[in-house]
Amino acid sequence: MNLKKINGSTFSAMLENGYKNLLAHLQIINDLNVFPVPDGDTGTNMKLTYQNGLKTITDDDAPIDIITDEFARGMLFGARGNSGVLTSQYFRGFADACKGKKELTVDGFAKAMISAYKNAYSACADVAEGTILTVARESIENTIPSIREEDTFDSFLTKVVSMMRISLDNTPNLLSVLKENGVVDSGGKGLLTIYEGYLSFFTGKDITVDDEDLKKDKAEKTPSIDFSAFNENSSLDYGYCTEFLLQLLHSKTDISKFNIDEFIAFMQEHGNSLVCFQTGTIVKVHVHTKKPYEVIEYAQRFGEFITFKMENMALQHNSLIKEEEKRQQERKKIAVITIAQGDGIIDLFQNQLRADLVINGGTTMNTSVSEMIDAFKYVNADEIILLPNETNMLKAAQQAAELYKDSKVYVVNTHNIQEGFAALNMYMGTEATGQEVYEALKAGAESVTPYIVFKSGKDAKVGSLTAPKGSYVGSKGKKLITFAPRRTAATLRLFEKIEGIKEKEVCFIIYGQTVLEDAAEELISALNEMYPNLEVALINGKQDVYDLLIGIY
Repeated sequence: MNLKKINGSTFSAMLENGYKNLLAHLQIINDLNVFPVPDGDTGTNMKLTYQNGLKTITDDDAPIDIITDEFARGMLFGARGNSGVLTSQYFRGFADACKGKKELTVDGFAKAMISAYKNAYSACADVAEGTILTVARESIENTIPSIREEDTFDSFLTKVVSMMRISLDNTPNLLSVLKENGVVDSGGKGLLTIYEGYLSFFTGKDITVDDEDLKKDKAEKTPSIDFSAFNENSSLDYGYCTEFLLQLLHSKTDISKFNIDEFIAFMQEHGNSLVCFQTGTIVKVHVHTKKPYEVIEYAQRFGEFITFKMENMALQHNSLIKEEEKRQQERKKIAVITIAQGDGIIDLFQNQLRADLVINGGTTMNTSVSEMIDAFKYVNADEIILLPNETNMLKAAQQAAELYKDSKVYVVNTHNIQEGFAALNMYMGTEATGQEVYEALKAGAESVTPYIVFKSGKDAKVGSLTAPKGSYVGSKGKKLITFAPRRTAATLRLFEKIEGIKEKEVCFIIYGQTVLEDAAEELISALNEMYPNLEVALINGKQDVYDLLIGIY
């Protein structure tokens, strides 16, 4: 396929091929995880993020600027985990470079890749080389000198993929944790896999995967209509879901003076659930309105429609909307949201520690940006404080907070359940402002030192020794400290290595599904005997990954 220029249809097919290749290599990417338990695996997070981008594309034959913008927008809201957020920011930068372009040349694609990696870098306050960022940057920087006028997408992407592989192979030399574990960066491997899928599209290599999610997504783009939801006895309670692409025309308006803010203000006055943005000379609109003729007439003052869709919302979304209206709480001043897994932990956070909402998610299934935003809508507060309780969700939490405009959202950087627990313990419910609540929760999170004990899913390096698969490992964050064949022995060894443990006064242990209550009680008895000054609280968290979540004050 010797193409020097691609249109929207070709670009859409290329994007889908990248997704198929990512799916085909998903387990390989996940297996690169350096931590020896499943904790929001990179491949899964990238797959779900990318998948949401594909779902958001409304027309596979639209101009490239529309497709890239919708794809990036979908990824931003669907991003899961740090790898998903970085991937979404990468494609946001790619889309920004495509504004106003109906087609894309090889040179345009290369420039978009530069914009992509720069935007991803800008999203990180603490850039670490040897990651997906490095692979994104080096691959195009090292390709540019070899680009020739006669290059097609086939030859160009061959060069990109070659440079990407070289960069990925070098990541262990830049990040010591990768070298210690004998792996390359998983996020970089994911990006390479996507680009290998793009190259395969142009070389004609078939990628066969059976993805029920993708089939379902495609089917949902042309849903069947339930006519029973709206009949002769109905009333128009929800209005019309109205979507269109508007091509601005010189014959109707001075495009250089077109004011998108005024256009948005009009749409807000005549509807709700508005999504409206301008890409070059095209305006994308999604609005719910009971009088669609008003927005149609107004839009035609500036141009004509490229695509147009209008649906009575009662036909397909009636039950969903009613459920959402029923669920949304009355507006309040302040709300605290936290994320957790484990029935015991969720019950503790919501019913004893005054969280307004606990999102069921975390370590093995990282909560997406859109799920966090749904939670913001549900609590319906002027100020919202979010505790992610997982290092791998901090970037997604910040992205959700930035995207949500109906409330002031604070994110407390809680890296684990122990910090979330300690934070909520400090929350008195008497703080007057969101800032005061944020400061109290932040102080609580910083007051505890967290440790974990878990059964290793693979051989793991613990200092100069190797903990065999199936042994119990004690760690402080991602730093593996000790191990033993049995859980209790590993836990006691861990405590022995905690600096100043004999002077500590308070400790809590949250035990998971695999730990019997009798075994937990026996551990507490052993700790009480070894450390008589240490008050140990035992909590049945019922979490499914870590055997013991330990917090020491």
